[in-house]
Amino acid sequence: MPYFPFTQTVQGNTVLASNEPTFINGVCERASKSQVCGGPILIIHFIYMGLNARGGVPRVLNTVLEEYYSENNLRYLEVVFDFGTHRKLRLWRSEAESLAAMIGEDIFQQKIFFISIHSEVTRSDLFAGKEGDGSDVAVRPEEFMNYLFSGGLQPLLEESTT
Repeated sequence: MPYFPFTQTVQGNTVLASNEPTFINGVCERASKSQVCGGPILIIHFIYMGLNARGGVPRVLNTVLEEYYSENNLRYLEVVFDFGTHRKLRLWRSEAESLAAMIGEDIFQQKIFFISIHSEVTRSDLFAGKEGDGSDVAVRPEEFMNYLFSGGLQPLLEESTT
């Protein structure tokens, strides 16, 4: 079945970047026997409010690792964010503080953060949330990262894989 993943904006209209469909073919191969040597893993998937992230890489990674890790050594969290207004940003900072307290800093030897988000087309700013009228709010990537990892989440970011 053809798949048309790439689009571009031309004179305000979204059009296909190529008239040729992309075909994805392949076989998923797995080892018959494996051993994972490593300490506890924390996977946090930050998801922009309203974005459908089902079937993405973070969930697949967690599913594969579940075969090798116990519940005590593998934790997967999906965290939906929206800090598009000053009020929502204050709420997010409070949520981030609670999340950091729940996780703890030293429990997980490996921390993997995924961020599923859209970006503004012309400036590539990242969507931080929605305004009261439902329109998207985009901020520079540096600001976005400061907002997302505010509160007690900043120490968790150090020495992690993003």
